[in-house]
Parts: sequence; structure tokens; C-alpha cells
Amino acid sequence: MKCLTLLLLLTASCFVSGNLNAQSTFLRSRGAIGITYSGLGENDAFHFEPICGAGMYEGKGYYSLGIAYLYPLTKQLDLETGISCGQYKYRFSNASLGPDAPAPYKVTNRVFDIPVTVRWRFLNYFFLNGGISLGIDTGKENHLDSQTGIGAMLGLGVKYDFKKAPVGLFANPYLKIHSLIPLSMEKYHLRTSESGFRFGIVYYMP
Repeated sequence: MKCLTLLLLLTASCFVSGNLNAQSTFLRSRGAIGITYSGLGENDAFHFEPICGAGMYEGKGYYSLGIAYLYPLTKQLDLETGISCGQYKYRFSNASLGPDAPAPYKVTNRVFDIPVTVRWRFLNYFFLNGGISLGIDTGKENHLDSQTGIGAMLGLGVKYDFKKAPVGLFANPYLKIHSLIPLSMEKYHLRTSESGFRFGIVYYMP
């Protein structure tokens, strides 16, 4: 993943021919709206402290589709919100039960996220982003603790705005923790996390 991140950063630095007026156009606009895809990474489920006999959830992949809205706050800061829907896969096993343990089985979970994050843009093509998100767990299998709650995310991204069209692209390696502050009453809450890449295309509204 480190190699892919460096490759993205080096690729973005090659776009020296881009139109730098795109930033001022964005600042005069009503913001930007776009679609995003997240994936190509790892997911996990964990407790903050070890629990004997609790079993283990092994992440088996995820993806997320979303709609994003960006609003310029200052020359360097943008507010980002929207909504996304993520599908997560896990493999559950519990070797602590010995020969009576059930065979490992697959678990799937779906979570809607409503983020409120801030982007700090620098060097024309790069940004840092981070903030919180409201997660809404819609999983019906109930193998995982509910991931409904307040989560957090942090990322580093690269972006490119086209010269002759009000359109931009971005790639955003990130880390997210769901249900950092859960809304359920579980004493030993099982939280989930993901790390991967978010890709998006945005349209700058006049």
C-alpha cells in the first residue's frame, strides 16, 4: 500500500500543465458534487481490549459507493459531506471452543456513512482530509455488533482539475474507524475499520 501511495503522489506531481485558475473558479462557485468509489484495501473488526472466547473476525474485503459534496471555506480549506453505502465481508472463527467450535463462516455487513470532513489543500494538487462520520448499520445478520455510531477518518489525497471543463478527479488513500463512539449499549463493543483508496470525479457547479 505504501508503494501505491507514493505512485499516486508522484503521478499527481507530473500534472504541471494543469490550469491553476481552477482553484479561483472553485472558490467563486457553489461548490462541487461528485461520485466516489472506495476499496482496494483491507477491513478488520476488533475490540479495544482482549476478550477470552470472543472469536475472531477476519476481513475479507469491502467496497463503498458514495455521493460527495465539496464547499470552499477559504483558499485552502474545503468542507466535504455526502453519503456512502459500504458492503463489508468477514470470516468468523472461534478456535477457543476446541473440537466443538462451529466451522468458520462468512459474515456480511452494510453500513451507510454520512461524513463531515475538512480538506486542507496544498501545493496545488495535494490535500489532507479528516473528520467524523455518522454510521448507520443496516446489517440483518446481527453477527457483528451494530456499527451505528460516530466514526472518524483521516487521509492524504491527490487531485487534478481539467483545464477546459469544470470537472476534477481525485485519489484519496485513507483510514477509517466505524463506531468509535457507538450508539448501542454493548459493554465490549466490536468496532470495525477499513484502510484503502477512495477515487472520485466531481463537477464544479457555476
